[in-house]
Amino acid sequence: MYKNIIGVSLIAIAMSTTLVFADDSATLTKMDKAWGEARNPGDVKSLFTDDFIGIDGGGVSSKAQQLEQMASDPAPDGPYIAGDYDVRFLDANTAVMVHSAGTGKNTHWSMHVWRKSGGKWQVAATASAAADD
Repeated sequence: MYKNIIGVSLIAIAMSTTLVFADDSATLTKMDKAWGEARNPGDVKSLFTDDFIGIDGGGVSSKAQQLEQMASDPAPDGPYIAGDYDVRFLDANTAVMVHSAGTGKNTHWSMHVWRKSGGKWQVAATASAAADD
């Protein structure tokens, strides 16, 4: 009898944890899309951890450099398009997200490491690579 109770309890815990992560997947996807659609670095400054690190074809960047790059980027010629989202949780406070983004020559793949601290999700690291034509 005790084995059944323990078994049912473990299943319930596993299911509730999965539901929490599923809700957070939708939240992280929404936050990522807001980042991609933002035109003003001030709108997304709080999205990055203070110790943020990023990498792309231009090299390694800090939070300040990421925001400077965003400010100097030309305005897009169309809407932000992203898809193929896949979010994997390493634990309750760490997630890795990959997705496609952009169109035409600007199509790329992104990977972000999200960290939850004080109940707030932020991007701790990001990497992007150009998609094959």
